[in-house]
Amino acid sequence: YRGADLIRDIEWVIFDEVHYINDSERGVVWEEVIIMLPDYVNLIFLSATTPNTIEFSEWIGRTKRKPVHVIRTNYRPVPLSHHLWAGLKLHSIMEGKQGFKPSGYSEAAKALLPASARAAAENGGTGKGVKTCGKGGSTSVKPSSVAAKPASGSRLSSWQAQGSKQDWISLTRFLEREGLMPTVCFSFSKKKCEELANMLRSLDLNTAAERNLVTSFAIQTVNRLSPVDSKLPQVLTTVEMVKRGIGVHHGGLLPILKEMVEILFSRNLIKILFATETFAMGVNMPARCVVFNAIRKHDGTQFRELQPGEYTQMAGRAGRRGLDKVGTVIICCFGDQPPPQVVLKNMLTGSSTKLQSQFRLTYTMILNLLRVEDMSVEGMIKRSFSEFATQRALTSNEYPKLLARGTKTLLKLDEDFAQESDGRIGAEDIEDYYFSCRNVLSSSKELLSFILSGGGTGGGALTVGRVLLVTSARKHGLVRAPSIVLRPPALSSKPSVGNKGNTDSTVCIVLMPESYTPSKHHTELKLGTLNYVGEASNRYFAIYEIQLDEILLVSSVKHKIDCKVFFNEVSKTASNSDALTALGNPFAGAKSMKGRSLDIGNDNPFAGMMARGKKGSVSSETKKSSSQDVQSVNDVMSYLVDAESIESKSGIDILDLRECAKNMHQGNSVMEFGNAFTRMERDVGIMRQFRSHYHPNLERHYLIVERKESLRSRVKMLRHLLSNESLALFPDFLQRKACLQTMGYVDENDTVCLKGRVACEVNTCEGLIVTEMVFAGILNELEPAEIVAALSALIFQEKTDEGMDSELPERLVTVCERMREIARHLGQEQKNHGLPVDPLEYSATSLKLGLVHVVFEWACGVPFSSICELTDVQEGSIVRCITRLDELCREVRNCARVVGNPTLYRKMEAASEAIKRDIVFASSLYVS
Repeated sequence: YRGADLIRDIEWVIFDEVHYINDSERGVVWEEVIIMLPDYVNLIFLSATTPNTIEFSEWIGRTKRKPVHVIRTNYRPVPLSHHLWAGLKLHSIMEGKQGFKPSGYSEAAKALLPASARAAAENGGTGKGVKTCGKGGSTSVKPSSVAAKPASGSRLSSWQAQGSKQDWISLTRFLEREGLMPTVCFSFSKKKCEELANMLRSLDLNTAAERNLVTSFAIQTVNRLSPVDSKLPQVLTTVEMVKRGIGVHHGGLLPILKEMVEILFSRNLIKILFATETFAMGVNMPARCVVFNAIRKHDGTQFRELQPGEYTQMAGRAGRRGLDKVGTVIICCFGDQPPPQVVLKNMLTGSSTKLQSQFRLTYTMILNLLRVEDMSVEGMIKRSFSEFATQRALTSNEYPKLLARGTKTLLKLDEDFAQESDGRIGAEDIEDYYFSCRNVLSSSKELLSFILSGGGTGGGALTVGRVLLVTSARKHGLVRAPSIVLRPPALSSKPSVGNKGNTDSTVCIVLMPESYTPSKHHTELKLGTLNYVGEASNRYFAIYEIQLDEILLVSSVKHKIDCKVFFNEVSKTASNSDALTALGNPFAGAKSMKGRSLDIGNDNPFAGMMARGKKGSVSSETKKSSSQDVQSVNDVMSYLVDAESIESKSGIDILDLRECAKNMHQGNSVMEFGNAFTRMERDVGIMRQFRSHYHPNLERHYLIVERKESLRSRVKMLRHLLSNESLALFPDFLQRKACLQTMGYVDENDTVCLKGRVACEVNTCEGLIVTEMVFAGILNELEPAEIVAALSALIFQEKTDEGMDSELPERLVTVCERMREIARHLGQEQKNHGLPVDPLEYSATSLKLGLVHVVFEWACGVPFSSICELTDVQEGSIVRCITRLDELCREVRNCARVVGNPTLYRKMEAASEAIKRDIVFASSLYVS
């Protein structure tokens, strides 16, 4: 954002473990960097667990406007062998890519049974078996053979049991005996790593020569520390452990000790290393074997099984290229049964988690983007991985071209419509009439959908014989055309070739307009089939499938009708399916020889010929039924013409849909339904007041307006899709910007104010809280040690039960309370602007006071060993917090410079110097 000189000198940026873009906290920073890096910087992305590589690469290519070369290896140079450790033996469950082996799983399940039950299972039995391996298990033993020891805990938790000291000693001895060291043992708790390492106190895995090498390196490392720091319990314990070839690696370890462990492990001087998941992510140090203490972890929200990608990442540490032919992966089973087979199979053979954008807007990002000219906030959102699919679709579908063409056509239609105004005598209000009809159609659909949701014909609203008014100008050329229901929606919804299970469609006989001229295709169809068009009483009628949004209104009258004459479901299905089949199959209709031999009647060469003396019997019946059909058609047509005449004069009575719905819905829905029906009645009354409603050429005028307005709505939709308003995060941006304007960070012209410039200086923590503290002047009266202690609340992340200590200065306690008030106020402001923020939760997550006392004492010069006794927080976490505090001190110093507060500037420099000492800022073993 600041255009630092450092960026100008960078030629390549390497993103190692790029699947970390899925991280909810830090993923957004990765996306920011990818988007904001200058075009001349080349990028390399590395990952072993990314299934949607092509999609991610397309986003990179589109964002950076460069070709992306994807280099993929579909096999491991060193294949993996996966085993369960059960009954002091390894049981293979998968070798390389050969797939999961249920037999190995069954053997492991048997090995975990008590001796008597195992013998019975091996000998086999005829009794009914009892499953012993949970959800996914497959081993069964007879009920009588199961050991009588009481069950503790649930069936699910029995496979989650942790190993005892003897279990771990046995496993370590086995690994040493089989030559499977060095080994990395993954445990998903810092505390558990320490416990497991302490269980092996009695073991020494190094030779005398290796022990001497470790001792000399450990002495070199410890000599970098002050005499007081070198006596820290963690230092003494770790040095003693590594001499015996045992190591621990997790975030709670002091940085210099972590580096010592890593270097010794890479030199093959640590034989078994107990590590957390971060060892698989940040350190490239493969081993001969990987052991999983458990396959469940806490992800910050809940306990869950490992995902396939996480397992692959950690298991991938096994197998050293050029040294091992195969990498061994061991999953420990210390309970009564192995983990469920379903869980294991998914973990070993499932696909990794796809790369998903965690992009979100932060206040610092918004303020920085408002200051720079190269990119806007909207541009950043458009370039994010979360919007990639949408933006790509807009481009690939050529929406910009469609919008230009649609806009041009719409202008032409508007001009033509204005020029033809002289030809619309009696229909001058056709546009207003069209919008009135749309309101009625919308209300009608809403009401009918509501009553049809209860099933059947909607309380008789759409029963056979019900008279409807239908408007479907573009599809069928109909406007307020009278029609009669032949099949209600419930019966029209049977899936078929022509009707694909549409539950909203109703089959009706519709009176066509007087100006209607039938097409040749429609006249070739037979009465009884869908889309048939016939003529009677000098008017045309049609059999159409009408959707709910095409029903203008439901009348209160019904007409008795023989619907079989007009529409036959079988003939409709048969005709449609025959037509489609004939198109796709040249032998459609041909019968097999088997069918011919059985179906004698259909293959009878004399079929259709009459016996002598009975020549006219069938034809007379046909004539009789035909004349009845003609009579039925004439009656219905006469009724429909009368209905049209009534609507043209006084208007057909509307059916009270409240009566249809009264037995179906209760409570508030009844009132809402009644209000909606009242609105529809009012809209129908308004619609009938327009002169166009009674115009003889209504259909022609209505169709022109409908075409014009439909195009207008599509142009509007395309314009919205191509605008910033369609971005998923755009509402969030507007809310955050309004919040910043209210609090004085940005003015009404989107210009960043002094407050905003100060907030831009803070990237380490919640910038708004720091800015409010600086402008409130609450840091001015504090001493440097007190300032840095107060700021630690913004840096520390871990959950602790420790509150404010009574030994702290009263000024510092007061400032911490003021900070909480500021955080609650900021949370309330965000909530007032529609953001999903709870003020109390925002305050609790932004401020953690667990290390305030520790940092205060450290800044006052108290030795590290003494401050460690003030808290249960591990040494590594304390060092990490103080290291980041130094960065925050520099940022607050810059804030003081921007504001013009020299006193605070000098205090922040003094605070930074006060914490920079001893073990916290010991130089790295890698670079010195």
